[in-house]
Amino acid sequence: MTTSDAAQNARSAQRWTIGVLAVFALLGAGFGSWLSRLPAVRDHLGASTLEMSVFGLTLALGSLTGLIFSGRTVTRLGPQLTLAIGIIGQAIAMPTAAALFWAHLPVAAAAFLALFGIMFATSDVAMNVSGAAAERALGKPRMPLFHAAYSLGSVSSMGLGALAEALKIPVPLHLSVLFVILAIGVLLALRVVPNVAHSGDAEQLPPTSVHTGPIQIVPQPAAPAESTGPAPRAYTPWRDPRILIIGLIAMSMSLAEGTASDWLPLALTDGRGFANETAALLLGAFFISMTATRVAGSWLLTRFGRVVVLRGGALLVILGVVLTILVPDTWASIAGAVLWGIGCAFGFPVGVSAAADNPRTAVRDVAAVSAIAYTAYLLGPMLIGFLGEHFGLLQAFWPIVVFAIIAFIFAGTAREPAATGADAR
Repeated sequence: MTTSDAAQNARSAQRWTIGVLAVFALLGAGFGSWLSRLPAVRDHLGASTLEMSVFGLTLALGSLTGLIFSGRTVTRLGPQLTLAIGIIGQAIAMPTAAALFWAHLPVAAAAFLALFGIMFATSDVAMNVSGAAAERALGKPRMPLFHAAYSLGSVSSMGLGALAEALKIPVPLHLSVLFVILAIGVLLALRVVPNVAHSGDAEQLPPTSVHTGPIQIVPQPAAPAESTGPAPRAYTPWRDPRILIIGLIAMSMSLAEGTASDWLPLALTDGRGFANETAALLLGAFFISMTATRVAGSWLLTRFGRVVVLRGGALLVILGVVLTILVPDTWASIAGAVLWGIGCAFGFPVGVSAAADNPRTAVRDVAAVSAIAYTAYLLGPMLIGFLGEHFGLLQAFWPIVVFAIIAFIFAGTAREPAATGADAR
């Protein structure tokens, strides 16, 4: 390869990275816009908490369905085409659901919420696959930055939702305009995102799914260094111990993130007597800490490596949650929220990067890790809520400590392929 070719490849990788970064931010804005208008939907329908929970569960089940089939979808269509179809599907499904809610047709609206969940989850896996590939092409860790962009998109859309609420803009109009803008933005960003599973690979990967049986794999003549030797004849990520352990690490930190998002304010108001606005501010501190840490993630991963970052994060989650549970002082709740947010920042993005280490199986492996992590993110907080009903929400946080300990113990599994012994610290 000539110097000019190398420079051109570097520029392409940089454009690819910027394109994926934009996709993460825009998809985050789409999901956050729905969350921002949930109170307005509830008020318009006069729905009970149970009814709103059913709508949330419908979206979650749609998301899980999309995750189950995401490996096959992304492998067959490629990440770029999957994202293009996914954002168009979201731009149809979400405004339609909002319009049906406004027409007092909740069953039909719930069906479109499920469709949105399918499209969103499939798009999420596709952007993580493309992000991991862009990271490999660039030769630098970027996955935490991608997830920081997603968080910033979500927070920004919630601010827009609050503005729309203040201006009395109907939810269907707000979401229709927003999703048209988001769809245009994603489609423009995809112009610099190649429709391949990983950099420099022109092979057509065999169709696969994260849940179907063994997939026959044809050995390739130019396998990367980290996948030398004959390819397995029947590969599925669900029988790969490394992928399952990486999924467990990502699941542990996703459970910590999802639980804080859903239950931290209520736990502080009920268990510590905080005012609603104070508890909301502490949740904001959690999100700001997590997002800022992800922005700094590239430097931290380059400096210390995955293993140290994951183990340090697990320790911070443990410390933050224990402070929140055991120490009733205000300073402890503030410190707990901040440490909790910093600690869980890397589990999912680093898990995705680690799952994509083998380019030949990256699509299936990323889909499997995503399915495990998102299952914990979507359903785990429901189990925490069940425990909270019986033992109190603060005491219900103890399982997070247990899973953080597990993540600490197994963090070495996510070590970079070219890591030296120093990385195992």
